[in-house]
Amino acid sequence: MTMSSDPAAGPVWLRMADRFLAVIENYMNLAAAVAIFFLMLVGVGQIVARSILGIAIYGYIDWIEQASPFMACLGIAYVQRLGNHIRMDLTINWGPKIRWPIELFGCVIAIIIVTILVDASFQNFLRAFTLGDSTMDIRLPVWPAKLVVPVALSFLWLRLVVQIVGYTRMVLDPTAVPVGVPRLETFEVQVESEIKEALGREEAKP
Repeated sequence: MTMSSDPAAGPVWLRMADRFLAVIENYMNLAAAVAIFFLMLVGVGQIVARSILGIAIYGYIDWIEQASPFMACLGIAYVQRLGNHIRMDLTINWGPKIRWPIELFGCVIAIIIVTILVDASFQNFLRAFTLGDSTMDIRLPVWPAKLVVPVALSFLWLRLVVQIVGYTRMVLDPTAVPVGVPRLETFEVQVESEIKEALGREEAKP
């Protein structure tokens, strides 16, 4: 793999790392969507079974507990890539000279916190795996669900590394093309994009 840079599109290695992680993040986000769909089916089945048949799904709470980490964690790196985590976009209109350093600072703080969480969650998984911990009702092993947390956080850590490199590049050259970082738009641009999308859909209707 070449380490050369394309001034117009950014460093090749950074673009490749961004695309490689994006593929994995997309699949992980899909798995989170499947977990949500599973929770929806189990929830509807529980309501129907109780209302019509007067019975409950065996181990309902256990299945919900096991699926929840998949739903909550697998999409975290995907959302970080898009810049869609809950945030205060007070710096959007301040210009790149102020915005990029603040974004870089935020990612540095985030990666420190995530590093601590990866270690703590992995130790939690190891304890559950070693002790053979299981759920209360139907004795499902809990280590697979607990393993999801450090795995998802590890990919978030890698995404933060890519973004730190990308933001550092933008700090050094604010006129460069952003690579490996979310393209944050101003409120006006977001509204304009939504209007164009809505009008396009209306025009496409017969």
